[in-house]
Amino acid sequence: MIKQLLIIPVLAIGLLAGCGEKINTSKDLKTSEDSFSYVYGYETAKRMKQQGIDALDYGSFLRGVKEGFAKDSGLAIKEESIGKVFQGYVQSVQDKKIKVLQKETNDQLARLSKEKGVSPLAAKGYYKELKKGNGTIPGIYDSVLCYFILKNGKGKVFQDNRKDKKPFMGTIESLKLPPLEESFGKTAKGGSFEMYISNVEYPSLARMAGTFEDMYGITVIEVELLDVKPGQKPKDMPALGGLDYIPPPKGN
Repeated sequence: MIKQLLIIPVLAIGLLAGCGEKINTSKDLKTSEDSFSYVYGYETAKRMKQQGIDALDYGSFLRGVKEGFAKDSGLAIKEESIGKVFQGYVQSVQDKKIKVLQKETNDQLARLSKEKGVSPLAAKGYYKELKKGNGTIPGIYDSVLCYFILKNGKGKVFQDNRKDKKPFMGTIESLKLPPLEESFGKTAKGGSFEMYISNVEYPSLARMAGTFEDMYGITVIEVELLDVKPGQKPKDMPALGGLDYIPPPKGN
């Protein structure tokens, strides 16, 4: 866990140092050492937030930094106990957060399930028709041309190929997401739908959103079905691609 927190700052600083571009800094960051220290602190805090840690005692933090650089071994906590202290605290903070987040998610799904037009899916999730289609209803091995909009439970969009004007084209089976497969089976060409999925059930969606909170939240997937092309079951051919392979957005 400690190593994981340090990897990203080191990589980020390495990229900054090697890019050869002029770096814009605040006037009070006068030297490269000042800038290095700031970036390392910022990236460390950013990584800690991704692990669910929202606050630190800055005095103790700075003391640990200073004593870590010192040549003597006069540490406030014995070095052999550092890993245990670190992991124990992170775990306790995460456990408390997870309980809160799971309750919020369950409450949100319960509210959504009672909305007009929302129906449960056998594959664990909820479906809502937004627009009724009048064409072919696709089968799992048919190819579909469609737009996807993916949002977290608070409405933050992290994937939108309609905005990018790059619709998905592929078989439903290749998406490897059972609630989505089931939802396509309820929707005709020209129609659109929205579905709600717990990320605990499907962690790949949480990884796409990229935050600790999203790991225990929900993903809302809106789909506009533009076209359907008939297909057939492949012979011993593994499907590739799908939502698991959509890269997360760049930056925050």
